Amino acid sequence: MKKLLSLLVASSFAFYMQACSDSATSADDDEIDLVSSSSDDDAGSSNKAKSSSSKKVSSSSVKAKSSSSKKVSSSSVKAKSSSSVAKSSSSKAKSSSSVAKSSSSVAKSSSSVAKSSSSVAKSSSSVVKSSSSEEMVTTYVFGSDYATGELRWVVDGKISAKSIQLNQDSKVISAGENLFVLERYGADNIVLIDQKNQKIKWQKSFETNDNPSDVVKASDTEVWVGLEGPNKIVKVAVADGKVTKTIKTDDFAKAEGQFANVVDLEVSGDTLFALFRRAVAGWPAGYPDPGLLAMYKLNDGSLLDTIRLAKVDPSAMAFANGKLYVASAGQYEASGATLADDARGIEVVDFAKKSSTTVVDGTKLGGGISSFAVDAKNGIAYAAIYKNYGDVPLVQVDLSAKTVKSISGVSDVEGSLAFDAATSTLYIGDRTYSSEAVYVYKAGKVSKLEAADGVLPPYSITIMK
Repeated sequence: MKKLLSLLVASSFAFYMQACSDSATSADDDEIDLVSSSSDDDAGSSNKAKSSSSKKVSSSSVKAKSSSSKKVSSSSVKAKSSSSVAKSSSSKAKSSSSVAKSSSSVAKSSSSVAKSSSSVAKSSSSVVKSSSSEEMVTTYVFGSDYATGELRWVVDGKISAKSIQLNQDSKVISAGENLFVLERYGADNIVLIDQKNQKIKWQKSFETNDNPSDVVKASDTEVWVGLEGPNKIVKVAVADGKVTKTIKTDDFAKAEGQFANVVDLEVSGDTLFALFRRAVAGWPAGYPDPGLLAMYKLNDGSLLDTIRLAKVDPSAMAFANGKLYVASAGQYEASGATLADDARGIEVVDFAKKSSTTVVDGTKLGGGISSFAVDAKNGIAYAAIYKNYGDVPLVQVDLSAKTVKSISGVSDVEGSLAFDAATSTLYIGDRTYSSEAVYVYKAGKVSKLEAADGVLPPYSITIMK
């Protein structure tokens, strides 16, 4: 996070932080039986890293990995194909939306302000160039063709020729000074990358089908990792990948067959924010309850409060101007499409009132949101609108004016979004068939990032904070 946002000290957020310190209560009557955080140590399933081969997937979230169409029965994973695909509603474009965490997307409490420093590359053109020294790399791109996966980085304005081979379904995420790859179904690992030498430092396994969804900094020595499959969040040591603490979230799933499905984590000051989808397995997946936002003490995972959201199937969240914005995909149709209606969109959380209201809905956006990045300084959101497989346009949303603008030049933004606050540059993963590429959007212009031969289609992008 790059700089202090003065608006954080707004009265609503201060009110919320005071309320959290007084007691942990629910936003609605139907949320009163909230789970307390658990402090039991958990060494993980094993000390050896799992291979990238397929594993049996639980009914809570399953991803079909094939180059041909397959029926998806999971609530949180989408089957993909280069020709036709059945989509799971709870993780539509989750493959493309390792929700990028902007270095400037922060909320600030009145007593603790999150600070961030960024080492970034400067550009003399519309294409941002990283330092020629690989030790100074700030932009990483994970690529996947749904059979194999690779991690590459941006050097001198183009994607590197070198790569690190990893599971085909993975997210690359920066957490403080550390870079992680979360290998999802078919591997279920967390991987720490040695950024100086661009190689794997260590790789540790979770339980089969844990499906790690996000990672954020807890301290200089630990990180919090969301596990979408088993209804829990775990704290992991940066030194060796050992799980040191577990937060159980079973009580957030109340309906029969429902899972909590933690899909996104954010940190502000001394608070950990967790976003829950709360889906029921099946196709299309069901959403008996709207999404849920939970707040925890960052140091020990103690539950502070929860807020019931306005929409179902939230996909990502980000802070801008002291406010927390949540993007949602909403219910998917049996065809895999999302509708341009008011059942999805971008909402803003009111911590004082413990509620959430719509900023712009799917009617203006054109459908549900699969990937979301925010320019916190200027209050601008960028959203990948998942209309249907292969049809994922990009829009720009002024969060204050509530206006929506289409960005031309990209058409299948299933490969993630990441905003570099230091250079005011948006990185765009476009998976348009036969012309897959990473683009940058700066000063109103879209430019294609150069890539070495053989680079896989973009799947996840992150900026080092």
